[in-house]
Amino acid sequence: MDHAVKKLSIVCPAFQEEEVLPLFHREIAAVLAPLEHAYQFEFIYVDDGSRDRTLQVLENLAAQDPRVRFFSFSRNFGKDVALFAGLEHATGDLIVTMDSDLQHPPAVIPQLLEKAREGYEVVMTIRGDNWRLGPFKRNAARVFYGVLRMLSDTEIRPAGSDFLLMTRKALGSLLQMRERHRFFKGMVHWLGYPQAEVPFKVEQRKAGTTKFTFRRLVNLASDGIFSFSRAPLRLSLVVGALAIGWSFVCSLLWLIALFCAAEPPVLGMLNLISSFFLGGCILSSLGVVGEYVGRIYEQVKERPLYILKKSSNDAAAEAVRTSADRRNAA
Repeated sequence: MDHAVKKLSIVCPAFQEEEVLPLFHREIAAVLAPLEHAYQFEFIYVDDGSRDRTLQVLENLAAQDPRVRFFSFSRNFGKDVALFAGLEHATGDLIVTMDSDLQHPPAVIPQLLEKAREGYEVVMTIRGDNWRLGPFKRNAARVFYGVLRMLSDTEIRPAGSDFLLMTRKALGSLLQMRERHRFFKGMVHWLGYPQAEVPFKVEQRKAGTTKFTFRRLVNLASDGIFSFSRAPLRLSLVVGALAIGWSFVCSLLWLIALFCAAEPPVLGMLNLISSFFLGGCILSSLGVVGEYVGRIYEQVKERPLYILKKSSNDAAAEAVRTSADRRNAA
């Protein structure tokens, strides 16, 4: 067993979490305190454009604990982008990503480290059933992962979460993926490194409210499907072929009606239905193609994934300049 002291980076995105962040940092620091003989720690918090006092809270944490680093976005860029921003700045040999709302329990981290010592490059956590979620969210998640499993070549565990551990080697491979639309769990699974799994129970929020609105969930689902599958494009082709087949059937019925010198009212209705059906297929296909083209357009613009408003690096540089100015003045 390797007894060398390793560095562990904890990467936590935060959006409107001023109430829970002090509680979270206090709890995770207490959990990791018994491991200080074996690991050095750094805590990387990424403020995803919060409009409350999240940034001020992070500045206070950094002033109180020198292991804390923070990065604050100019606006909200999304949780997955915040995760990647933290990962880009992580310097540890091992990296843990987790939410900062205490629903990902810090007490599970020692189990992740134990699996890493067994040689796994990635250690995923698997959520238990969370009955506090309503039936709509639970069933919607099952449907989404079921559809994704059918459409994608990448196997993604339905109960997997963003709470995971990866080695520096796995992180290096992950950071080579430069697409703009990020589906973090899917990208980690796509790497293909040996993975271990650790179950955990989703805890109740200690403060604040969830930020995952229906719109955010829809955006996350679309990123998962369009980033890991070309099946929607193929589905457009299939639906188009079915529409053509349906048109042939309607034409055949029309010819039979003409041959019989009759035009039953139902035939006119079939024509109307087929016209609407074909029009809907065309518009849907254009929408699917437009989604892919739009993503290509956003990718080729090569805009940065995020804009930093402030970071602990800036604060450290300012402190150095202030200290130098004082020395010069003296």
